[in-house]
Amino acid sequence: VLDDRGRADFQLLQSRMGLAHSPALAARRAATAPAHLVLFDVMHLDGRSLLRLPYAHRRRELEALAPAGPYWSTPAAVVGHGEEALALTREHGLEGLVCKRLDSRYEPGVRSRAWIKIRHMTGVDVVVGGWLPGRGRLTGLPGAVLMGQRDEEGLLRYVGSVGTGWSEGERADLARLLAAAATGVCPFTPAPKAPGAHWVVPRLVGEVRFSTRTRAGLLRQPSWLRLRPDLAPEDSSADLPVGTEPPSGT
Repeated sequence: VLDDRGRADFQLLQSRMGLAHSPALAARRAATAPAHLVLFDVMHLDGRSLLRLPYAHRRRELEALAPAGPYWSTPAAVVGHGEEALALTREHGLEGLVCKRLDSRYEPGVRSRAWIKIRHMTGVDVVVGGWLPGRGRLTGLPGAVLMGQRDEEGLLRYVGSVGTGWSEGERADLARLLAAAATGVCPFTPAPKAPGAHWVVPRLVGEVRFSTRTRAGLLRQPSWLRLRPDLAPEDSSADLPVGTEPPSGT
């Protein structure tokens, strides 16, 4: 599903999911958020398998079909000029690039190094306001921490949870810091829907990287980078979308 600037919008796509039980609602959503089919490759054509042909050949076959219409299209492909193409995707607010070797075959179900996705990632400082217990081998350790940023009024707004980026030793060190900061009061305004959460005094600041923000201000695909003991919690201000309510759920 595309936004008003022609960019893929995951949140709009989510609004179309899980509606098989309600054809009427599905029809209404289809009218307000029409799906757009993006054709990246062609694997079979006129009864022929193209799987073993190189990508350059498959791309020519795809372009020869002239697959463009009101609800389907083929994205542009650039040979070479990778740095310039990546810079343009950042400039236009796109997620990044998919780089493919021209001589690569199509390998169904295989994660191949012949195709590489390069995402734009942004670093930001966040305040830790709570944590969720880990499971399995992480039992007794934090599975994820709940992040916040200060808004213009100084309120701590929830911006999501992060559960990756630590070594086992770093996760154990973080557990000790969180235990020392334990409190029974949720520091976020409003409180997020986070069953089983343990709240902490919001004094720990960390740096995370993420791909994009949702419309509600949540960080998408966050990964923990490091603690920032050199920063005070007040140094982490939110860049929440203008005109939207702060998120109240995970």
